[in-house]
Amino acid sequence: MKKLLFLTLLYSLDLFAMTESDTGRWVKDIDTYSAGILLHHIDPFHSVSKDYFETEIKNVKRGLSGKTENEVVVELMRLTNEINDGHTSFPLWGRLLNSFPVGLKVFNGNIYCVKSTDDQAYLLGARLNSIDGISSSEIIKKFSEITPFSENEYSTMTRVAEYIPKAEVLNGLGIISNIHEADFVFELSNKTATYRLTSSQSPKFGQNLTYRQKNIFIPYKKIDSDLWFGPSADNKTVYVNFRRYTSISKMENLAEDLLDFINTHNSKNLIIDLRDNYGGNFFVGLKLAQFLVLADSINWKSGVYVLIDNVTFSAAMSNAAQFSQLLNAKLVGEPTGAMPSGYQDMGQFKLPNSKLDVTYSKRLYHFTKDDKDALYPDVLIEHSISEYIGNNDRQLEWVLNDIAGSKADYNKAFQRTNR
Repeated sequence: MKKLLFLTLLYSLDLFAMTESDTGRWVKDIDTYSAGILLHHIDPFHSVSKDYFETEIKNVKRGLSGKTENEVVVELMRLTNEINDGHTSFPLWGRLLNSFPVGLKVFNGNIYCVKSTDDQAYLLGARLNSIDGISSSEIIKKFSEITPFSENEYSTMTRVAEYIPKAEVLNGLGIISNIHEADFVFELSNKTATYRLTSSQSPKFGQNLTYRQKNIFIPYKKIDSDLWFGPSADNKTVYVNFRRYTSISKMENLAEDLLDFINTHNSKNLIIDLRDNYGGNFFVGLKLAQFLVLADSINWKSGVYVLIDNVTFSAAMSNAAQFSQLLNAKLVGEPTGAMPSGYQDMGQFKLPNSKLDVTYSKRLYHFTKDDKDALYPDVLIEHSISEYIGNNDRQLEWVLNDIAGSKADYNKAFQRTNR
């Protein structure tokens, strides 16, 4: 009982105004934060002026005595967000947070539950209307101003959904007063109900909705469950599941096996799936392309496809742009969550007292000649909650139908030529 009381007190400290000692530690952290951004970032004032940044730093320090730690963290998240590039962030990596037992995703301005614990499986597919009386639209607005790794409207909505369940952030934004429980109002099948959810530091998500179908392609060779390739039944189409990055040496081994498979089976079509890929080292993707260009049997005019979506970030976006040029690939899906011209290559440093990490951009890249806010697909097919509920991958299905149509057109032309 004493241990439970101690833990409850410990986890509640962030809810009260800070002591003078706490304030002193945060002043040192904020000074380290400011100096680190100025020292390491390639161009920290590309969107805000140095005067504005320094004034905001002073304002945060001046207001410390009247704030809770959760509120201070949110203020630093907000200021970092204003630097306005996806690799400069205050992500709370070093902070042990409580989370409510739901995984969320935003579709067309609405928040839906796509992941839950076994106990909350009844919430899957439900639309979130409010938390402790604050509407979902207001919640989206508040989180949009602070969420880390937000580079455009698409990555912002992805990150908003990821951070909403974090109790300390909800508290720091003034949405909830109790980090241990809150009232969530969900709507499902035109019925609205209020659920009091309890937070924990590591909710076990046993239930989820996904558009990805497991039975379309089966791994033939793989690094792991996130990086593998597999063929169609006739071996004429090869699908590469590229959801996570690996080392260059491991990619070289996989790419060599992939090239050997294509050449052995005279494969014609290639699908590279970069959806749900948070990024890594784009030279790893270039190693894949280096091998693929040697596959002479591939239909290089119209047989290469790259799947992208709002969660194609960082190096994955870079590789998608490169594949569209190097492999003459057709981009299918949604706009990427990263900008093709922008700040990348992430570094990081740690604040001395809170032990929180701060990330920053080290390089500026231009992967396209325009200044668009995202890499846009050649064929736009947007996800909706219906695809997740129905486990229906319309984007991949479009590609397979396009391949089937091209094959039918080829067969007709071949028959006419040989009459």
